[in-house]
Amino acid sequence: LVPLEAIDGLPDGVTRYGASAYAIRRFDRTDAGPAHIEDFAQVFGVYADDKYENASYRQILSVLAIEADEASAVEFVRRLTYSVLIGNGDMHLKNWSLIYPDQRRPILAPAYDLLSTIAYIPEEDSALKFHRSREWESFTYRELETIADKARLPSHLVIATAKETVERFDALWDQEKTHLPFSGEVIAAIDTHRKRLAV
Repeated sequence: LVPLEAIDGLPDGVTRYGASAYAIRRFDRTDAGPAHIEDFAQVFGVYADDKYENASYRQILSVLAIEADEASAVEFVRRLTYSVLIGNGDMHLKNWSLIYPDQRRPILAPAYDLLSTIAYIPEEDSALKFHRSREWESFTYRELETIADKARLPSHLVIATAKETVERFDALWDQEKTHLPFSGEVIAAIDTHRKRLAV
């Protein structure tokens, strides 16, 4: 967390959301130089203006299953499940990326832009379709099984990863939510959202 007063160029009124911002250190720069990275809008040949269209999370997972390693696919399922649990309706194509640490074979890039939007835009659904729908309630273990099958990944691996993420989130959220730098409104919005979900 970085104090807001230490960040240049923020819009007026942003302090009403708190005194700190979550900052991500650049992961596409190494001691050896820049690491090639491409977001999934680039992967799918989609213009930035269409980052909420023309692809689904199932299609992203399919690319990872073919082009990256199993660890990338597992991490994608973990992040997707977490994003659903917190109501992150902004996980569009430009918020998922491939990185080429060896300049040859891609892996899923580290996470960035993980936030709960449900507190600020309560009617919002997921940024992309899971497979057939954007509705939060459509994110089920059965839907994940279909996504895994379409991506040609072992469904037991995908389901086990999602279930572990749900269990860990529920245990830690209940224990830690009042210790996090969230307003009561954000906590209440995530709690209400969590009760709607089928996982």
